[in-house]
Amino acid sequence: MFMKKLLMLALPLLISGIAKAQTDEAAASPAHKNDNSNIIAIAPIQFTENGVGLAFSYEKGIDKAGIVAYNLPLIATFNLNNNVSNGDHQDAMFYFSPGIKFYPTSSHGNVKYAIGPSLVIGAGEKTTHSSTYLPNPGNPSNPYYYEQYTTQSKFILGIMVSNSLNINPTEHFYLGLDFGFGFTYINRLAGNNDGLTGVVQSGFKIGYRF
Repeated sequence: MFMKKLLMLALPLLISGIAKAQTDEAAASPAHKNDNSNIIAIAPIQFTENGVGLAFSYEKGIDKAGIVAYNLPLIATFNLNNNVSNGDHQDAMFYFSPGIKFYPTSSHGNVKYAIGPSLVIGAGEKTTHSSTYLPNPGNPSNPYYYEQYTTQSKFILGIMVSNSLNINPTEHFYLGLDFGFGFTYINRLAGNNDGLTGVVQSGFKIGYRF
């Protein structure tokens, strides 16, 4: 239920941001050439601390100099390592990580670096595994081995610092590399705080710049 609310909140923000950018571009006078400060991208390869998946993002430059931009990514990842160890439980996590990017030398150019803070909101599930040995009356030297898998809801709220590399081979074709690392303020498992933990987001993006 929380995951649906998270997506319902995030998608309108993405759509409204894109619509506003298109409206601003249409309202601009012909004398002002488009500075290509908008980027729509998909990350076919996306990593988080939970696993691997994909992402969709929208970036919009705030100032004409191209120093500051805001970024709105939606991420979905799956813990593929659980195939064997946790009985085929590919725990899904969905993230919304709005943030600010600072380009020290402006975002205009073929290859540009950016750094900035991001909020991390994540919701999904986590499967835990426990093993118990039970006595075997018929053969005490060979006890029964009982395994139990428990899937519980998970929610995280934290902050991270992201590093980005923008590569613009042409005016509209965009390639990007992102890596972010941080920690959680809230890390709830089945409603209980599971303690402080690290968060990681990294991906390779392909998109359209306009």
